[in-house]
Amino acid sequence: MTRRLKLIPALVAAAGILTGAFAQGSVPMQTVQDSAKGNRLIINGKPVFISGMNIAWNNFARDVGDGQVAINSFVNQFKQIKGAGGNAVRWWLHTDAQADPKFNESTGAVTGLGTRTISNIRQVLDSAYNYGIVVSLCLFSFDILHNDGNNKTSAQMARNLKFMTEPANLDTYITNALRPMLDAVGSHPAIMCWEVFNEPEGMTKEHGWSTEKIDHSHIMRFTNKIAGEVHRRTKKMASTGIHNFSQGERTRYSDAKLREAGGDQDGYLDFYMAHYYPQYGGTSESPFHHPASYWGFDRPVLIGEFPAQSWGPGTGYNMALSGTAMTITAAYEYAYNNGYCGAMSWSMTEGDKAKFGSFETTKPALENLYAKHKADIDIKDVVIVVPTGDLAMKLSFNALATGDANEVLVKKEASSSLAGKNNLTFDLYIDQQSGSSLQAYLAIQTGESDNWGWYDVQVNLNSYSKGTWVTVQLPISSFSGLSSSANIYALFFKFVASGTPYTGTVYIDNVKIDNTVISNFNELASEWSVAGGEVSVSLAQRPGGTSSVRGAVSTSGISRAPAVTVLGKTLHVKSATGANTQVRLVSVSGKTAAKFSAAGDARFSLDKVPAGRYIVETKIAGKRAGSSAIVVK
Repeated sequence: MTRRLKLIPALVAAAGILTGAFAQGSVPMQTVQDSAKGNRLIINGKPVFISGMNIAWNNFARDVGDGQVAINSFVNQFKQIKGAGGNAVRWWLHTDAQADPKFNESTGAVTGLGTRTISNIRQVLDSAYNYGIVVSLCLFSFDILHNDGNNKTSAQMARNLKFMTEPANLDTYITNALRPMLDAVGSHPAIMCWEVFNEPEGMTKEHGWSTEKIDHSHIMRFTNKIAGEVHRRTKKMASTGIHNFSQGERTRYSDAKLREAGGDQDGYLDFYMAHYYPQYGGTSESPFHHPASYWGFDRPVLIGEFPAQSWGPGTGYNMALSGTAMTITAAYEYAYNNGYCGAMSWSMTEGDKAKFGSFETTKPALENLYAKHKADIDIKDVVIVVPTGDLAMKLSFNALATGDANEVLVKKEASSSLAGKNNLTFDLYIDQQSGSSLQAYLAIQTGESDNWGWYDVQVNLNSYSKGTWVTVQLPISSFSGLSSSANIYALFFKFVASGTPYTGTVYIDNVKIDNTVISNFNELASEWSVAGGEVSVSLAQRPGGTSSVRGAVSTSGISRAPAVTVLGKTLHVKSATGANTQVRLVSVSGKTAAKFSAAGDARFSLDKVPAGRYIVETKIAGKRAGSSAIVVK
C-alpha cells in the first residue's frame, strides 16, 4: 500500500499500552534450523503453508518501546485467526522509529531499545505460540521517511534520514538494538521470519512516494547486513516485504546484489514476500492470475499483502483494475493451488474497513482453506474455547494510578448514524470488593485520522450500588456539541482514578444505541481494545444480582442470548428467559446443516451432522439473539 491509515487519534496514540489477562509462560528457544523449500516454509521442522493476515500494529509505531504491550488485543487476534483455521500474522516492530529504537537525535546513531521492547516482543510471541500462530516480525517500514499527517517532527525526519544513509548508524543499530533482540528472542518458535522492511521501495528515489527519498542502495545495504545477523545468531529465516510483483522488484534482491551492497556473505533472503493491490497493478502483476513459477523467483514466494475482502465490480473494493476481480476465498485457494508458500491479507486493524476489508471478510477464506488442507496449515493442535452463555466484558483494575496521564481507554469501532436515535445505554456491574475512586466517562468519536471529534459524558459510578446490575441510559443530547445526525466512528469508555489509586472490577454488557446492539460480548474476542493504565480485560460470565435502571428514562428488560454448548454428539441450548428459541446450524460454506426449536432447556442429537466447524445461530420471537462457533467431532 502507498498509505497507512492510523487507527487511533492523537489522544489515544499518545497513551501508554497495558497488560492483558493472558497468562504468559516461558517458551524455550528453537534448536532446529528453519528453511524455505519448494512451496513451503519449514518451521521448527514442519513444512507449513502460511495462511493468515496482517496485524501490522495495534498502536502505530508504539507496540514496542517503553510502554506495556496491549497483549489483550494480540491474544484476541490470535484467537480469531486460529479459530478460523489460520496460522500466521504479520506484525510491525519499530515501524517509523517514533518510539523505538532510541537514538542520538543529532547524529542518527542508535543507542539502544525501549525499556520494554524485548519483553513486549516476548509476550506477544509467547501468546502466539500458545495458539499455534507464527509471526513475521517486520522491523521497519517506508514510513520511517514518510511524514504522514505530520506524525514526526522535522528533527525526527532529519535524524531518520541520517540513520538510513550513514553506514555507521546501521552498525549502531545492529550492535545496540538488533543483536539484543536476536539474542533474547531471535529463535523463538513462534517466529515465521525476521522481516527487514515493509515496502522499502516507497522511500527510494527510483520508485518512492515517501516525504524523503534515498537511493535504493541504502535499502540493499540494510537488508544484507540485517539478514546476515539473523542467519548467524538465530535458527530463523530472513525476508523483506517487496512492494509489488513487477519484474524490477523480482530481480532486485538476488543474493549477489545483496552481498555486493552490504558485503555480508550471510545476508540473503530465505524466501521472497511481495504485495499486490488490484487498483495499482493489473493482471500482469497479479499473483492471483499467475502461478508462483511465472515470476521466475529462485526460491519460495509468499503473498504478504492483498485486500482482506473480495475485489472487483459489486464488492466494497470497486476500484480494482479491469480483469482483476477475485473473491477472497478464491484468492487464498489460488495461492495454495498455484505454488505460493503462503498468503496474508491486509488487515485486521485497517482503518478503512469498507475499502480493504477486515478479519470478518477474510474469515470465510481461512475457514475454507483449513477445512480442505488442515494438515498443511496446522502448526499446533490448539482448541479455542468459544465463549457460550451470557457473557460480559470484565475490566480488572490493579492499583490504577491517579490522574489523566494514567487514564484507561476502552475502544470499539462502531460505524453507526445517530440520526433519529435517542439514547445510548449499557449494563453496568461493580464488584462488591471494588474501591470508590474510579471515575468513568462514555465518549463518542466521530471521524478518524485528522478529522475527528470527541464528545463525552461522565458516568458517576459512586451513585450505583455495588454487586447488582444496572442499566445506564445516556440521552444522545447529553453529549454536548455532538450533532444529532452525526456518524459514529468509535465508542470509548474512559476510566480515571481520582484521589487514590483504584483497585476493583467492573463489568459492562449490552451496549446499545436505542435498540441497535453495539456489543453484547457473547462471541469470541468481542471485548474491546484497550490503551493506557493498569487493567486486564477479558470475557466472563455475568455475575449475579438484580437489575435496575439508572439514567434519564427507564428502559425495558434486555433479552439474553441462549447458552449453547456441545457435549459429545449432543447440542445443548438453554434459554435464559425460558422463551422459545429457533436454532440453526450453519456450515463454514454458509449452508444450513440442521434446524431445531427449543423451549427453555433443550438437547438435540448431532449424530446426523457431519464432523466440522459450525455456527449456531439463535433467534427469539424471530429476532437474532446470538451466535456461537462449535466443532462437531
